[in-house]
Amino acid sequence: MSENDTSHTATPQRGREIVDQHIASPKKAIVLFSLSWCSFCRAAKQLLTQLDLAYKVIELDQGEFLEPTLQREVRTRLRELTSANTLPQLFVAGEVIGGYTDLAAAYKNGTLTALLEQHAIASKLTPSV
Repeated sequence: MSENDTSHTATPQRGREIVDQHIASPKKAIVLFSLSWCSFCRAAKQLLTQLDLAYKVIELDQGEFLEPTLQREVRTRLRELTSANTLPQLFVAGEVIGGYTDLAAAYKNGTLTALLEQHAIASKLTPSV
């Protein structure tokens, strides 16, 4: 249930704006910044799909993100928010979850379920409302 988005025009500081707008969007509470070829990114997408979560994927190696300056700006903003240089980077309701291993740990220890319930995000982990 992912949704790819590459509808923005590259301009100075656009990378920062793209990240901030996506993670603050009430339309898609779960946002995954990814690389299409990355095995950890694929694993994160697979787990989110298995949990029946609707999420937005921002593939940083496709579309407008092939422009080096824009990709660098996005990666810089992600590093500022997450203190990590790696992808994937997952946000739930604007909160940093982290990479795949962080997502898997949050799933196993119940913090993901709590976060989803806190923000009324439906999944296989949360009771239907």
